[in-house]
Amino acid sequence: MRSVLTRHVFRRIIYGTFHSETICWCNPWIHQRFRTRKCLPTSTVISRTIFGFARQPARKEKPPDYDPGYKEMLELSQALAKHERPPPRSSLAKAFTSFVIDRHLRQSLSVDDSQIGSLLMTFRYLRDTQTDEEGLGLSTEDMVNTMELLKVSKSKEPEELVNHIALARTLYEEVDRLGDMAGEDKDKALNSLIKILALKRKPEEARELLQKYWDDDPRVIEVSQWKNVLVGFALVGDQEQMVSTIVMMEKHGIPFDSQVHQAIIAYYTRTSKDVEMTKKWYEFGVAMGLEPTRRTDLGVLRLCVYNNELVWGEPILRSLLDHKLQKTPNDIKVSWMLILQWAAAKGKRFEEIDRLLNLLVQKSQEKGLHVRPDIDMINPLIRLATFKNDAYAAERYLALGLKRGLQPDHKTRLLQFEYRINSGDLDGAKAAYDELKDKEYEMFDNLAPLDRLLVALCNQKPIRHDMVMELIEDCNERNIRLGPDAVAALSLLHLQRGELDNLVDLLNTHAYRFSPKQRAIIRNVFVEYCLDRSMLTAKIWDAYNILRRTFPELDLETRTKIMSEFFERGRSDMATHVFGHTRHLDMPNMRPTIDTYVLCFEGIGNAADAESLVLVYNMLKIDNTLEPDTKLYNSLMLAYMGCGASGASLLFWDDIMHSREGPTYNSIQIALRACESAFEGERQARDIWSRLKRFEIRVTREIYAAYVGALAGSSLFDECVELINNAEKEAGYAPDVL
Repeated sequence: MRSVLTRHVFRRIIYGTFHSETICWCNPWIHQRFRTRKCLPTSTVISRTIFGFARQPARKEKPPDYDPGYKEMLELSQALAKHERPPPRSSLAKAFTSFVIDRHLRQSLSVDDSQIGSLLMTFRYLRDTQTDEEGLGLSTEDMVNTMELLKVSKSKEPEELVNHIALARTLYEEVDRLGDMAGEDKDKALNSLIKILALKRKPEEARELLQKYWDDDPRVIEVSQWKNVLVGFALVGDQEQMVSTIVMMEKHGIPFDSQVHQAIIAYYTRTSKDVEMTKKWYEFGVAMGLEPTRRTDLGVLRLCVYNNELVWGEPILRSLLDHKLQKTPNDIKVSWMLILQWAAAKGKRFEEIDRLLNLLVQKSQEKGLHVRPDIDMINPLIRLATFKNDAYAAERYLALGLKRGLQPDHKTRLLQFEYRINSGDLDGAKAAYDELKDKEYEMFDNLAPLDRLLVALCNQKPIRHDMVMELIEDCNERNIRLGPDAVAALSLLHLQRGELDNLVDLLNTHAYRFSPKQRAIIRNVFVEYCLDRSMLTAKIWDAYNILRRTFPELDLETRTKIMSEFFERGRSDMATHVFGHTRHLDMPNMRPTIDTYVLCFEGIGNAADAESLVLVYNMLKIDNTLEPDTKLYNSLMLAYMGCGASGASLLFWDDIMHSREGPTYNSIQIALRACESAFEGERQARDIWSRLKRFEIRVTREIYAAYVGALAGSSLFDECVELINNAEKEAGYAPDVL
């Protein structure tokens, strides 16, 4: 085998690189590698207190807060990706069950696509690695509970539902495989699967499954599944299949009755809020001879109020008031509520609504019915004003209730909280929040208003830091989960104020519970901060370190931008560290590519940072995932030239010459520039020039100028003058300043 060492030794002898320009241990710029890195300062000052007392203990960083069981499932994912040993099966089975139970206990928390993907991966691993002795590690009840969790998931986009459907099918297949051992759980799993398929954009498959088992044994299937299939087709907008399903239902002896009609209308009024489809299917039911239920009419009227469809809804309102509402106190209150909302939607003034309410009370007393207004009649008016972004009207309605002695309840305060934020009244919103907090209301079913308040306070100039921290402390005491927008705004605030400890605690508390899309909202704040040229370099370095630790999924493109930002700031040492962090990632799609190496070497060359050059070049030599090409060798030549080692840079010219790709015009120009300052560079320059002539390669203006410079670097002025005078004849270019 040819000796690589001998080849390099002879190259250096030929090019004279054994002198001051060589990369050897006697070269002083090599020994810079032993110096302390600029971006990692260390303090040598030793201080102590009297007798060692009064010394504050080191602050302990708050550990990342994961949902129960989720951390173990993530560890499994990483282990499988790295081909490492996964966690024990018993630990994974316990983690799977813990996560599902936690979500059932906290019903306000949904399950995102990434969490469903972790559940699917964990279940498949447990299934594929089970033995006769250990079994699956999960009971059929655990599997059914997981399917129940899938039914209430709020994911809607088709790409987000792939894992939902795959997990539902996998769970049902396992329960079905157990047969009679599953007992009643088998029927529960079947019904859950049909509902999941129907409501997750697979209604045709759900209908086929429903028909199959309905024909075999109707007792196994819940009748409500037909409603789910209808709603599923409504979800995908397939009206023809909805009608076909109704025909199938009638063939199976299931009539299209008022309850089925109610389910369809409920979808259009609550979920899609589609006025035209609501009208179409409401009239379809009437044409079929159905009497819409009271709940159907109430949903339709609410849609009319909020979408200004009062003319179409007027007959429905009259029918409901005259025939479907009884003379009981509760029904009377419902009728008053509808009448007041209808008047407000028509634009009646507050005085008119007040007189209307007095009239309703008076008529009720004349009939001997002692019904009094309550706050539940005022809240819909405030909600309507909030929907219209009319804070003044909302306050007037609230005053109308207070005038009658109707004290606000938690719903009123939540509405007040929301419309004050919409109007920019942050002090008023904070006062409404304090009312909720003091009365211990269960207010946090919807965290959007609180998130918006924190975002607004963080964006306010000047920032009211005390109020922000008061809200944060209260959220921590109540264990309230903030949304990604609020966490992003608070992260930026902590970065700007240099409160890194608080920032790390905030991220460890919330960031690990978000979905990938939600984490991207926070991550983008850090990226924008790192790329902001107005920020101090030290602050950007701190932000980057928190970013890479908290968001290891940071993509290669963004890491490359941050590396380039440090190069442009003149901190090649920090840029090299960014490159090193990227180089040591485990995921293949996030490791540096040839283009990343090229940018790094070019930046090092511009900064003349010999220490960083040695580090990155050593990384390249042990990187077995890349095959160097001409572009990479070009960047290495530029880097070594920038660090004052032109002779060493010509070693890579030989690599280019012996490569399959061969040199480019840039390679030739760079090599000639290296010859300008290399020892006996004119010899190599003449060799390159003779090759160009021999192979009749077109000489560009830049290459011609580089050749003149190479000869000038060796003080061959007479030849340089001759080349300049013959430039137009030899290369077809008139001499210029270059």
